[in-house]
Amino acid sequence: MKNILVPTDFSENATHALRYAQRLFETEHVRFTLFHAYQPSPIQLLGKSPHRVGHYYQLEEKQAKSQLEATLSQIAHYTDNKRHIFVTQTTSGTLLEALQALSISEFDLIVMGSKGASGVKQLILGSNTYRVIKEMTRIPILVIPDQAKYANPKKIAFATNFTRPYAHKEIAPMLDILSLWQASLRIIEVYYDPLLTETQEQNLSNLEEMLAGINYHLHVIPHFNSIETALRVFNEELDIDLLAMIRYPRSFFQDLVREPIIKKMSYHAKVPLLILPALAD
Repeated sequence: MKNILVPTDFSENATHALRYAQRLFETEHVRFTLFHAYQPSPIQLLGKSPHRVGHYYQLEEKQAKSQLEATLSQIAHYTDNKRHIFVTQTTSGTLLEALQALSISEFDLIVMGSKGASGVKQLILGSNTYRVIKEMTRIPILVIPDQAKYANPKKIAFATNFTRPYAHKEIAPMLDILSLWQASLRIIEVYYDPLLTETQEQNLSNLEEMLAGINYHLHVIPHFNSIETALRVFNEELDIDLLAMIRYPRSFFQDLVREPIIKKMSYHAKVPLLILPALAD
């Protein structure tokens, strides 16, 4: 059984991400943990005695548990998938603090929503989502844009540059989805130099061995003026359903997750992003 952690702030965006994950894994046995981190507002705590501070935390905890129960009721109303079970968990603190305090190894995946800007087709990750991507480096994260309309994934893109060797465990979550939906894989190299080095050739060969039995195609595309532009053009032209990449340190992924760049990202807002942790990160 898969164990999927779904942080929620009870927004439409968070609900959308959960429903997307339910459909993506509808044929799988999954335990979904709906997770909410709470804390009183700074104004509530300003100048308050320790007793009053404790009182506000108790109020927030009570409200959080009530909202989680309401969410479970909503889920029971719109789904009857017997393969899925839902549990709730809540704790005090910021979302990132709360996640870091969890035994994260118990989970296979984090699913989070991201909010676009004023209906513009633009992927702008909220500050919570950005912090989780930046700091939670040991678990796969699936980011669902609020613009994403669910369709069974038929084309999955894997953005990489072949500069590092691959481990099966790194790409296993992507392979699972490929197998689950019999999807084709589009391997994308965004190049500065179209010629692969000997190391890149070896890493590509290693990757191809891991993809035995999977329908895949290799696409080598120019850098354009930015990686984001290259990926956006590729996604639009090939109608990609999901974009995956490994979160390496000191790689082009860093360009993708730096907050100033994220806020300007213009690649396909309807495409979920699967971020895979590097074993050596």
